[in-house]
Amino acid sequence: VCIFFFSRVLECQGLPIVNGQCDPYATVTLAGPSRQSEAKKTKVKKKTNNPHFDEVFYFEVTRPSSYNKKSHFDIEDVDEVDKMEIRVDLWNASNLKFGDEFLGELRLPLKFLRQSSSYEAWYFLQPRDNGNKSLKPDDLGSLRLNVVYTEDHVFSSDYYSPLRDLLLKSADVEPVSASAAHILGEVCREKQEAAIPLVRLFLHYGRIVPFISAIANAEVKRTQKLFTSRDPNTIFRGNSLTSKCIDETMKLAGMHYLQVTLKPIIDEICQVHKPCEIDPVKLKDGENLENNRENLRQYVDRIFTVITKSGVSCPTVMCDIFFSLRESAAKRFQGDLDVRYTAVSSFIFLRFFAPAILSPNLFQLTPHHPDPQTSRTLTLISKTIQTLGSLSKSKSANFKESYMATFYDYFNEQKYADAVKNFLDLISSSGRRDHKSIEQPILLKEGFMIKRAQGRKRFGMKNFKKRWFRLTNHEFTYQKSKGDHPLCSIPIENILAVERLEEESFKMKNV
Repeated sequence: VCIFFFSRVLECQGLPIVNGQCDPYATVTLAGPSRQSEAKKTKVKKKTNNPHFDEVFYFEVTRPSSYNKKSHFDIEDVDEVDKMEIRVDLWNASNLKFGDEFLGELRLPLKFLRQSSSYEAWYFLQPRDNGNKSLKPDDLGSLRLNVVYTEDHVFSSDYYSPLRDLLLKSADVEPVSASAAHILGEVCREKQEAAIPLVRLFLHYGRIVPFISAIANAEVKRTQKLFTSRDPNTIFRGNSLTSKCIDETMKLAGMHYLQVTLKPIIDEICQVHKPCEIDPVKLKDGENLENNRENLRQYVDRIFTVITKSGVSCPTVMCDIFFSLRESAAKRFQGDLDVRYTAVSSFIFLRFFAPAILSPNLFQLTPHHPDPQTSRTLTLISKTIQTLGSLSKSKSANFKESYMATFYDYFNEQKYADAVKNFLDLISSSGRRDHKSIEQPILLKEGFMIKRAQGRKRFGMKNFKKRWFRLTNHEFTYQKSKGDHPLCSIPIENILAVERLEEESFKMKNV
């Protein structure tokens, strides 16, 4: 039995104000006797005791892998579900040194929710047994929830073969809007509900790139029809099925990429607590505006550098998707030379790196929500990185705050735009030589190395030659000197492994 729950945390009213401020957030947990608790968090709502969250959290309950088919639908499964409960805790985000303040909680047993497929109500927050005893129930405010209960019986995969095959053919259906996967995205109230299972299905069967390419190309065509009244640089900015599927793919395929790229410097920012506030109105006593700007500039510079130098680490499936987006946008909007960049940056910067910097706990970069000072620093960094990645022609106008426009002058140099374009070129390039593409090969590294000659004498110094090597995203070549015609070319897809080799190794029989 596979049971799905989704809980929509709508809003709260009358939350207590702690120490003159209230920055609430909620955690939602599905708890049970034999279930490991997994808390999911909403975003922090700043400076309000009547927050409006409207966030949905999904939970899945499956029988342990040790089950046998005979007991697959035992009534014990139902009894165990009845013992579970949804727990919602309200917290006030505060300085990490003292921890976040507990505001109240509510517990909803599933045995009451099973009587209805959907349930919405207001609840009074309750104190917890080991919580703050000074808070009275009447002072805790209230929380509005919309809880939906879904119970699915999952059979063996053979039963789903026709549906699976129908969905997997979606990329080949013309027009793609008539495909089963696209129709599924249209009938679902939330695009995310369709994107999550579709991405997992297409990823498993290696069809995610053709599918996303098909629906992205259809979206670009729709944008082209509106070109006279709509900026082509806004393609893929809405919450379409294409955007949701790419978002979900990046979350699944790019999590390790984020860890390698951003986690070290995010950890440093959270631990060091350098003052980076650049809004003159929010400066604390004793802080210097110029010092804060310099601290923030150094952080932005370092994060920008690690991002733009991380292209070779970008997962292959993401690169293939970006290549498809770039080619489709460049083909449809041939008069706009920058659209092939903005089509990619709208995902890799606006929907991947910038959100991960803004809320690192949601991307498993930090275990907890950062304290207010660190959160403010990350917000300023995220805004700047997002603007740098957007390649907007009038970047200072993108900031509503004058202090952000002033700060951005540090980065208003061509070298930053060039670095972004080189990075976008690299992650949206293709190594397939048989593909006719508008792109130029991206040079990754070049220089002199010592090469052993092939098919000549076994011994002698003439066997070792100094050659100029070049590595691009297309091929690995070498020639006598820089600028000469290549003596040999190896396609990048034919390189299976690379390892360090010392000159003494050539004396071995197996070399």
